[in-house]
Amino acid sequence: MNQNNDPQKTKRMVLTVSGLFDALIGAGILLVGFGFFPVDIAEFGIPQWVILVVGGTMFIAGTWMAVHNYSRLNE
Repeated sequence: MNQNNDPQKTKRMVLTVSGLFDALIGAGILLVGFGFFPVDIAEFGIPQWVILVVGGTMFIAGTWMAVHNYSRLNE
């Protein structure tokens, strides 16, 4: 067993990966909102601007979380 595992570094790495997944999901939602994927969002009764706001928010927040935690891994 490796005794050098720092719980703080492990936590930051998990938050980095989580942020990357959030950014990836947000980018996918944005692509659906912009019409790059053939999904009819009007069928679900959701306006397009709501999809764009949700996707943009998830992408920006996920990217911020990933970059913020990755930049602090060496502390």
